[in-house]
Amino acid sequence: MYLLLCKMGFGSCFLVQDHVAATFGSGLSYACVVDVGDQKTSVSCVEDGICHPNTRVRLEYGGGDITQIFYWLLQKCAFPYKECSDKNKLDTMLLRKLKEDFCHVNLDVCGSQEKFFVLKQPGKPVFHFTIQVGDECIVAPLSLFSPELFGITGSKSLHTQKISTGDPEDPHDELFLRDIRKKGMKESLEPSASDLLSEGYLENQQNNGNEDDIVVDAMDPIAPTSVREFVTNPGQILGLDQAVLQSIDRCPNEDLKRKMYGCILVVGGGMKFSGIATWLQNRISLQIPYLYRAEQLDIITNPRDMDSAMVAWKGASPHSVVRVRVDAEYTVFTCTVRSQQSAVVRYRIAQALTFLSVLSQSTLNCDVDQRDDFSSLKSLSGVVE
Repeated sequence: MYLLLCKMGFGSCFLVQDHVAATFGSGLSYACVVDVGDQKTSVSCVEDGICHPNTRVRLEYGGGDITQIFYWLLQKCAFPYKECSDKNKLDTMLLRKLKEDFCHVNLDVCGSQEKFFVLKQPGKPVFHFTIQVGDECIVAPLSLFSPELFGITGSKSLHTQKISTGDPEDPHDELFLRDIRKKGMKESLEPSASDLLSEGYLENQQNNGNEDDIVVDAMDPIAPTSVREFVTNPGQILGLDQAVLQSIDRCPNEDLKRKMYGCILVVGGGMKFSGIATWLQNRISLQIPYLYRAEQLDIITNPRDMDSAMVAWKGASPHSVVRVRVDAEYTVFTCTVRSQQSAVVRYRIAQALTFLSVLSQSTLNCDVDQRDDFSSLKSLSGVVE
């Protein structure tokens, strides 16, 4: 936030969840969103602008890993560009372009094929290369469903949404706000002393005494239920289809599960391969429980004929002109003020603790009354601590 506002010079910025923005950009009210980026893949279920926390999962592989696998396979079939290095930025861009142009998931296209590509580098002549490719173009994209191949690019892990334990230093923490709201509701329901002495209150109590009492139980905070964990084998990570199935399986009710199985939205720039949507649809349809089978399983990859890598950006852009975004908006002023406020609070707490330590040394020679006053002062200081 500090980098955007204070260093790069943006006037303001606001926070929005990328999966929620993706549903807005595609015009869907609900969907199981699969975001395949360059370095990570995330899955979650969104309904009416709300992303269910229990369904969130992030996998540490994406389009960049597919590019490295494709390059590793090309080296096995006499890749003509011998000086190519995945540590060179220009060569990395070339490999990404070759992946997007050559890779597919169409089983009707098989066997050896002759492909051409052009190498352009600044200050050097243009080179034209010819290469024979075969199953390498299919194996690389299918690594999303067989993540064992990602062992070539390093160890991967799986991250899920953890239950919030609260942050005592955050004034906007959900647990803190819920406690304050409960206290406010309790104070508003309890009559004050002036209300008890008023005649109108006594008359209402007498009139209500003739009516049947309606007992309403207090609403207790919902206790966190045991959430089903993502199932993985030791030393392995989930494939894309398994991540989608287990994410939907963690939805809170059966109706929502049925809706999510019927609409899966694929966004991001790491999964733009011909035929990948049909392959994902077939893998998921074979594993959907019979109870949640929908009439039609839609895999949406290009909503509104839009580039899948730009869907989330298109969905977030209207928020910049909507007035309800003020609660999540940050400016240079708010960023500076909040940092100053936190510094002032820390300074005042340090002063209070120093003052109390000095008083604790001076109370050894005080009389009983003064010690009682000090004990009351120290009990009050517990709020400061």
